[in-house]
Amino acid sequence: MKKGFSLIELLVVLVIVGVLGAVALPYYQNAVQSARVTEAVSLWGCFKRLGAGRYMTAQRAARYERELNENGGLKYFALKLVCRDTEMDRPCWEAELRQKNESAHVRYYLATQNNFAQLVCVPLNGAGENFCRAQSAQDEEPDARIGEEPGYVMRF
Repeated sequence: MKKGFSLIELLVVLVIVGVLGAVALPYYQNAVQSARVTEAVSLWGCFKRLGAGRYMTAQRAARYERELNENGGLKYFALKLVCRDTEMDRPCWEAELRQKNESAHVRYYLATQNNFAQLVCVPLNGAGENFCRAQSAQDEEPDARIGEEPGYVMRF
């Protein structure tokens, strides 16, 4: 009586593991990105509570940006504060959180709109599109625009 596995049995096991891995990998990557988004959401919540866009000057924006990027513990994102509205009587400052890992498989960035009232996920590739749709809990077309780029309002 022979002991051990035949080559065909080993190949069948490898094929099954490969198929399971190929199916599970996108779910794993979305779960990792969702966990990383927590960093951005907590920062967004702080700005939202402060009403930061209403009272921010260019100097204050530069200081916040520098402090948070250098000392704020942003591990996965880089913060950029931008003035999107040129009307002087309205708040114009919004935040953009871009991934630090430029070679990530899932590519997107997060941006605020309406004076930090909403957080929008803007996809930069196909995997980012799937991720942003999942975060916004919708299967339809993008429901927001950041500049010329379509995005998905994140639902919490």
